[in-house]
Amino acid sequence: MARPRTTAHEAGTVLNRACLPTAFWPEHAADAIRVVYQGVGHDGVRREVSGSVFLPAAAPPTGGWPVVSFAHGTTGLADRCAPSRAGLSRLEREHVARWLAAGYVVAATDYEGLATSGPHPYFNGEAVADDVIDIVRAARGLHGHVGRSWLVAGFSQGAHAALFVGLMAGHYAPDLDFRGTVALAPPVHLPQLVDLLTHDGASTVSVLLPFLLAGLRASHPDFDARPFLTDAGGRLVEVASRATLVDVFRAINRQTNDATGITGIRARPGIDRVLHACRVPVTRMDRPVYITAGDSDEVVPVQVVERFVADLRGTGTAVRFDRHGGATHADVLAAGHESVIAWSGARLRDGAPAAPGGSARFSALDANGDGRLTPDDFEVFALRLVQAFGEPPGSPTALAVRERYRALWRAVERRCDTDADGSVSQAEYRRLLDGATGDDGFDADVRPLAEAVLLLVDTDTDGVVDGAEFSRLLRACGLSDDEASAVLAAVDRDRDGSVSVAEIVEVVRDFCLDPAASGAGRWLFGRF
Repeated sequence: MARPRTTAHEAGTVLNRACLPTAFWPEHAADAIRVVYQGVGHDGVRREVSGSVFLPAAAPPTGGWPVVSFAHGTTGLADRCAPSRAGLSRLEREHVARWLAAGYVVAATDYEGLATSGPHPYFNGEAVADDVIDIVRAARGLHGHVGRSWLVAGFSQGAHAALFVGLMAGHYAPDLDFRGTVALAPPVHLPQLVDLLTHDGASTVSVLLPFLLAGLRASHPDFDARPFLTDAGGRLVEVASRATLVDVFRAINRQTNDATGITGIRARPGIDRVLHACRVPVTRMDRPVYITAGDSDEVVPVQVVERFVADLRGTGTAVRFDRHGGATHADVLAAGHESVIAWSGARLRDGAPAAPGGSARFSALDANGDGRLTPDDFEVFALRLVQAFGEPPGSPTALAVRERYRALWRAVERRCDTDADGSVSQAEYRRLLDGATGDDGFDADVRPLAEAVLLLVDTDTDGVVDGAEFSRLLRACGLSDDEASAVLAAVDRDRDGSVSVAEIVEVVRDFCLDPAASGAGRWLFGRF
């Protein structure tokens, strides 16, 4: 059976183009194009995605104009809310104009499911991140002077997407030269954010919540918050599923959390699970990040962003954070933009930093570099592996790989987390290494992951993973041809030219119990 991701066009291929209405043009644009390009849906089905590409009036420099891929904030969940059909909001259009004035091409995706077929997977960061990346490829297909160097800038919902872009851009699109992430008022640490927005029953409902409760159904079709809401709350969710941002603001009309049944909604069955699935994993990013927040942000309270910034810095990621006094959620689009432009220019001049070298033992498993193993480490391993191999986030194969990494984490936690704090320290992991024996059942914990990974690798679905298929995966994970050959030789222990589940189990077990950078199982936990 053929993989669902197989398409007639490569991701980012331009399928259609037209001139945008003049009312949609930002200042400093020499051309404004509505583009339809090839994308892949969150469920792995081939989908068209639309967006807008704006060219600057400035002459292209040597190497072509740099690109900013702009990820817009929430506009609504219906097709008519797509910016290429309705135009960007005034504040976002002014934001885009500042990038154009600085000499950037701006590529602004609508996101899948807005103005194109299928539902929009709201707050599925991985699903929309590939839309944000692929429109850069589309922009290059529209004009010969669009360069390879690019950054992502996102606002609100788009800032959430932009952080996912920062996690996966280098692995998903090695043909482009990614330089960094700008996240303006990002809705991060979503479970804690929802707690803050819903703990006071007398507070007016945040505009984020009806969209969130309506939009999560695309990625989690079994999720429905309406049984927990009052009639007024259910009506708000229904309005959010089909109306614009302005319409939802009007529908809220000072309705309170208590009146809608939204107070403390995270405690309701099933909701915490989907909120955690939407979180931006905290892990070390290989490109710098610029995050801004406003003291008076009524949608994303500044303390949530500050906590995320501290967590991200703890991983060793290069993070600049600007907190703007008195700025509301919308104000952040303009606040300090001169500094954002200057920071972005420095990223273009400095070039991309070298990828970090492999770490030895415990730190090779510690994806975010915080000195502890956590569920996010294993989430990131899965995210990067399936993206490096071009697997759509909602495909059965990707979901299987993800769940098996989670299961491996649970096995490590069960064996090592002696103080029950939800993480594993180096000392706790050392006890696993020192106490491991050949019959301790660890092989059984690894086997489901090995089976899922081999399903990912078996691209011709003939039930056999040959050397060429396995080498392709290793190269997608960032290994050179020579390194891939060496790993294949180490994994193929019976020298039959193919890779079996038993061989994967053996090398992964060996690596987990002695995670040296040179171990044959290192690739499964990120040469990323």
